[in-house]
Amino acid sequence: MPGRSVLVSEVSERPSPVLLVNPRNEDHASLQSLFRGSRWKLQGAWTASDGLKAIRRNRYEIPVVICERCLPDGDWKLLLAELDKAAVRPSLIVSSRVADVRLWAEVLNLGAFDLLLSPPFVPEEVLRVTESAWPAWNSAVRPIAVARKDPGLARSLAHSGTRALAAGNYI
Repeated sequence: MPGRSVLVSEVSERPSPVLLVNPRNEDHASLQSLFRGSRWKLQGAWTASDGLKAIRRNRYEIPVVICERCLPDGDWKLLLAELDKAAVRPSLIVSSRVADVRLWAEVLNLGAFDLLLSPPFVPEEVLRVTESAWPAWNSAVRPIAVARKDPGLARSLAHSGTRALAAGNYI
């Protein structure tokens, strides 16, 4: 059906938001500049509570979240717990100013996508990690986008394994 393919392509071709949760203005400016001209649209939050509000306000439809390891009012684990509530969980990339093997292992073991060293941000590395984080979210959200357009497909799409479809939540 033509309606379905149009919606699916809209999901993959529109600018994708990336939420940066980081207390440093210079990191926001650096990533804003880095993402300029790419398919990414940076949204900013400076505290954990602001990040949580942004995630909820966007109805958990932000595919990639980059969160500084330590925030003035919490840490990346707070955001990861909130992202777990999403029908299709956004990929969380943790950033840290210190290379720490234990942190990297903890990030991966608790289910975040990756650890990114900052600053100075290395443009190629930021773009590579962000691009790598996006496909899992995109492939999981496609059946939901189709179900929104044609709810009659929900029953057949429930077999896709997406938590949202199995639970009957279409965001």
